[in-house]
Amino acid sequence: MADTAVKSNKPKNNAIRQQRLKAWQPILTPKNVLPTLFFIGISFIPIGIGLFIAATKVHEFYFEYTECFNKAPSVSTPVEGVPGVNWKFNNSTKVCTVEFEVKETFKKPVFFYYRLTSFYQNHRSYVKSFDSNQLLGEKKVLIEDLTSNCDPVRKDDKGNIYFPCGLIANSMFSDSFDSQLKGIGNNNYSLTSEGIAWPSDADKYGSREQFLKLYKDEINNKKLVPPPDWVSQFPEYKDGYYTEENFPDLKNWEHFQVWMRTAGLPNFRKLYSKNINQDLPKGKYSIDITHNYNVVRYGGTKSFVITTSSIIGGKNPFLGIAYMFVGFISLVFGVIFLIRHLYKPRKLGDHKYLSWNKASATTNTADNGDNH
Repeated sequence: MADTAVKSNKPKNNAIRQQRLKAWQPILTPKNVLPTLFFIGISFIPIGIGLFIAATKVHEFYFEYTECFNKAPSVSTPVEGVPGVNWKFNNSTKVCTVEFEVKETFKKPVFFYYRLTSFYQNHRSYVKSFDSNQLLGEKKVLIEDLTSNCDPVRKDDKGNIYFPCGLIANSMFSDSFDSQLKGIGNNNYSLTSEGIAWPSDADKYGSREQFLKLYKDEINNKKLVPPPDWVSQFPEYKDGYYTEENFPDLKNWEHFQVWMRTAGLPNFRKLYSKNINQDLPKGKYSIDITHNYNVVRYGGTKSFVITTSSIIGGKNPFLGIAYMFVGFISLVFGVIFLIRHLYKPRKLGDHKYLSWNKASATTNTADNGDNH
């Protein structure tokens, strides 16, 4: 009987497997530490000042309207604790009207965001709760084809398929903002939702025509239905089923595409509309907000933000402050170490006596001896 070779688990004898890769370890001496500290300080402080100034030039108006539906009266009344802002709520239409003042001209482009707090879109189960094949619309996706990631928003009690399935789509923000800021004593200011999503986002979704072609029978037989929260929050789906007229056109519904791009933090903004062609003149304005989205049930808040941008994006003074802080600390330590080095210098040792240099020298000596 032939001998069976015993397979060894010993790693191969090479630099990578045996972790013998060469490394460089810098030796910290006054000649290289002091210039580095001063370079960081001298370069970071001006950069930080520039970033901070850019952030301060960003104009922003922010208002939280969470309690408008139960605190605002039916006539325009000042908001307690928020000077210069009035609100009112129409119970029959569920419309909250907010009157506010823009104290400075907002230079274009002007962006309109909604902001939610305490909403954990970054939860592992939430982030993956969708079916990409269903959203793409290239082939019919039946109940047995849907991924389990859509649970518990996969099908209703009757076995009808939710479209779109999953927690992300079901929890979509449903408040609507008027497309105009109505001027009080001045002209109206128009906003548009065209171009608020990334151009590449549309490639992930099918059009209404695609879906109607695929699911015509399911729609007519009410076997393909809106998610449960859409039924209670979107007026067009209050009957609980789709028609050819109200079926969502995901490829061109940019608000949906923006929502499906989940946020990494529990407090976040999402772009709702914008105006890139006109400045927003200072003055008094009002906006109508249709209340559909309930944030009180999970302890969150909702707000709207009107803002401009700078070379670094939105209003973010922290980045400039961080640069200035690092630069200042580097300069302080640089001065301290320089004074210490000038007045009480420390005698430097000979680098050849460092342990790794000694080991290298010993190896070279041994190799030379073997050659002789």
